[in-house]
Amino acid sequence: MPVTTVEILNETSLWRSREVKYLSGSWLDIKEQMPEFALKDFGDSEVEGEGVNPFYKTVYRLPRNRIEKEVPIGLVSQSYTLAQHQEVGQLCMEGFEKADIDISTLRCELGLSEFGEWMNFRVYFPDTYNYRASDREDLNLRLECFNSVDGSSRLVIVLGWLRFVCSNGMIISETMEQLRDVHNKHMNLDRIPIMIGKAMQKIKKEKARLERWGKEEVTESQITQWVDEVLADKWGKKAACRAYHICLSGRDVESADLFEGGPSTKKSVIKLDPVPGSPSTSKNLYDVCQALSWLATQRNSAEQKVEWQTQVPSLLDKLSKTDGAIKDPKLGQVDLFSL
Repeated sequence: MPVTTVEILNETSLWRSREVKYLSGSWLDIKEQMPEFALKDFGDSEVEGEGVNPFYKTVYRLPRNRIEKEVPIGLVSQSYTLAQHQEVGQLCMEGFEKADIDISTLRCELGLSEFGEWMNFRVYFPDTYNYRASDREDLNLRLECFNSVDGSSRLVIVLGWLRFVCSNGMIISETMEQLRDVHNKHMNLDRIPIMIGKAMQKIKKEKARLERWGKEEVTESQITQWVDEVLADKWGKKAACRAYHICLSGRDVESADLFEGGPSTKKSVIKLDPVPGSPSTSKNLYDVCQALSWLATQRNSAEQKVEWQTQVPSLLDKLSKTDGAIKDPKLGQVDLFSL
């Protein structure tokens, strides 16, 4: 049944210290909420060739109604390629259509910065793509797109899992091929549907890894060593301490002494509320995965949230190796599709 209404979500995040607000609805409705932009000369002169800086262009947000005026967004180089939010979104939807998915039935979400220069576009796959984890809680497969029109961020498209019970998110590794072209003359948006199709072919392998995580048991001593030697180095001692206690008790914590030294697992803490969907004790890699995903999803910065969600698989592989297990090294490798 087609999704037809637009809903304002309670979710907010930050992009470059600017608030990002989210909407939910069908693709056609969400598309209408995406602002459009234009490139113009950087300068203002009535005489052609005078008063214009030849090295830069100005990005403007176009009026969305008769009352609004053009809003300057930022400066970009002459070689900059403007990737419109609507065009990127449309090409993503073409990727779904090529997979014989009826896009009119899909739920979409749109996050926009205050002036709309940064976009977080999400599309949720049909329930047939869900993964039922060992704890009997479903993971929903979704596509996420991040785009900026002011040249401050690259275009990134990834597939990831969303855990319904707690809204934890995790980026799937090995689902997108990394292309290092940023918003310049080499950008080729036509590749988007093709890359999405290739990524979807790897979902079966990704589900197999989730299954393996649910079966591979971990001990308290493994977790302790991994938190102090791996996680603290990657995410810092504060996040590592929180992860340790979530894994051992299912409860988040805060530091009782901000200036206390020592390893993350020995710090004095104040116990907080139980983490939604977390077991009282993490018994396997999948449980630890949810603890990490919870911490990543709680980040205020939208960009850091994605960065941490992307790092979860490689961090888990290092936990697995503390027990001497031999794993496929490619499983810890994170690939993003960046244009």
